[in-house]
Amino acid sequence: MAKQEVSQSGIVQEVTADGKIKVSIVSKAQCISCQLNKSCSTSDVKEKIIEIDNYGGVLKIGEMVDVALKESTGFKALFLGYVLPFLILFITLITLSNYSNNELLVGLVSLLTLVPYYFTIYLLQNVIKKEFSFFVHKQI
Repeated sequence: MAKQEVSQSGIVQEVTADGKIKVSIVSKAQCISCQLNKSCSTSDVKEKIIEIDNYGGVLKIGEMVDVALKESTGFKALFLGYVLPFLILFITLITLSNYSNNELLVGLVSLLTLVPYYFTIYLLQNVIKKEFSFFVHKQI
């Protein structure tokens, strides 16, 4: 079974001596191709810089490449970024609402439970960065 990858085209912005490269990716909202995008405020174009460690090949600045990420890794990112914080918030909200009638306090405490979660994510960013590694393929 072949590994499924999600990839996007980009341009090499920087190549360092230790094998790291920075690739610029232009991220477009899906609705940008819509005929009504000029009258809609949701059409969005953003430039993102992706840093890739330990690229063994030879690349030049300005070269077109495909930046890829394993599809399973994308699901892990989705879980850590959206699903798990939602579950923490929802479970805390339901649990505390059983013990208190003060909705404001319950809501604030539920939101505050996300502070230690995101602080833990911040502390583990180097471990997480190793888990979510990007791959570069030269475009032909």
